Amino acid sequence: MIRCLLHVFIKIRDRFTKKKQKRDLFEKTTDWFWKHCFAATSKKAFAQNLRRFDEWAQNQEINEPVATAISKMRKQRENYSAAFDFPDAHRTSNMLDRLMRRLDRRLFSSQFLHGSLQAAQRYVRAWALIYNFAPSNPQTVKWHNGWQSPAERLNKFHYHECWLQNLLISSSLGGFRDPPQN
Repeated sequence: MIRCLLHVFIKIRDRFTKKKQKRDLFEKTTDWFWKHCFAATSKKAFAQNLRRFDEWAQNQEINEPVATAISKMRKQRENYSAAFDFPDAHRTSNMLDRLMRRLDRRLFSSQFLHGSLQAAQRYVRAWALIYNFAPSNPQTVKWHNGWQSPAERLNKFHYHECWLQNLLISSSLGGFRDPPQN
């Protein structure tokens, strides 16, 4: 499991109760977090910067909830530093959070899942298929060099110009010749 550093920052930010009164301390704390902990280039540097950040925070007049959040992050260093084992991995989960927020809104608007587990699985699968194959807005398409949907951007390929045809072919295993290996 790779823990998200953005959520730690949000926790620290939200626990600064008097941001206006302690503006400079808040800015120093966030600078420490982003410039030293998040920007670390290796596990060793991250661990060292995290230790120094915790020691720095203990010597400041930071309220107890903020100091606790920083100490807790230091204690869970292994979970946060796991991202360094995967150089291409993201250290924040904001891209995933955006996607899950969208699914959550969809489930909320349909009053969540009713009926059987199979019906719920079909509902979520249908949402995922539409999300992955429906064309994006024109600005996003332009930004991604003409690739219209998340599926096209991932595969750098499409079967047909019509997004619905791509969905039908992809979801029917059209063109897939071999059964999956166990």
